Amino acid sequence: MAKQSAKNKKKPEKKNPKPATALKTSQQDFDKLSRQILVLLQEDGRRSFSSIARELNVSEGAVRSRVNYLEENEHLRFLAVIDPVNVGYRCWAMLGINVSAGSSPHDLATEFSMNPNAIWVGVVGGTFDIMIEIWTKSPEELQQFLEDFCHTNKNVSSVNTMVGMRMYKWGAPQI
Repeated sequence: MAKQSAKNKKKPEKKNPKPATALKTSQQDFDKLSRQILVLLQEDGRRSFSSIARELNVSEGAVRSRVNYLEENEHLRFLAVIDPVNVGYRCWAMLGINVSAGSSPHDLATEFSMNPNAIWVGVVGGTFDIMIEIWTKSPEELQQFLEDFCHTNKNVSSVNTMVGMRMYKWGAPQI
């Protein structure tokens, strides 16, 4: 077997999540068909293109191409949404983080976004620089997260931990 030269070797593909950004277009830029498709997919993300096409009285190809366009332009992502409590996550918290002087909120938010316990990470304006939602399996795991990623992080000046007691609503914005 011949050795592959370093030049021809394929590099492993990185699977770093892209930071969520504001939509490239406003809601007004979506036409009626795109909005109708999005509403139906929000109700059931596993719904078939043919079922959507029948309900909207358009071709399956029209639905498929519209959904592909929305995905390619980062207006739509398909995710499996779980109920964290029912799969073993018993502790959740919102963390309000202030960044140390000279540190970048963007860089720190990017660092936190790579952590699998961080469910939502955003740079915000107001009292905090960054807000993070985390889920852990126990209060002890939450404490360890705070120790490992917040209290010992030189880029974190302070962290305000708001432990969830009971959730009343959980969802996504409707189109």
